[in-house]
Amino acid sequence: MKAWRAGGAVAWLSLLLAVMMPLSAQAQRDPTVPPLGGGSGGAAAKPRASQGSWPVIVVDGRTHVAVGTRLYAEGQMLGRARIERITETEVWLREGRELRKVPLYPGVVRRQLPPEQP
Repeated sequence: MKAWRAGGAVAWLSLLLAVMMPLSAQAQRDPTVPPLGGGSGGAAAKPRASQGSWPVIVVDGRTHVAVGTRLYAEGQMLGRARIERITETEVWLREGRELRKVPLYPGVVRRQLPPEQP
């Protein structure tokens, strides 16, 4: 009788773990992928700076910015805007007559440290 109870307890524990496993094993969010939502309509058609950082990549001496799985160079269209300039910290986009600077790493501020005193 005790053997059956132990076997039954193991079976119930296994069943409980099998039911609970999918609940606790939810996919972790990839920190390199921009978050979904949080904007106005058409967010998928037009990449925005608030969607995450865009790494700068140099291919054959030409600077590109990686947005999602695509590389964009100066002069190419990114959504409705043309890329005017790419630096290590920002991308300059021209949309019509408007020129705007999009920081690649929002919230990161570069500053020079004071010289060390001997």
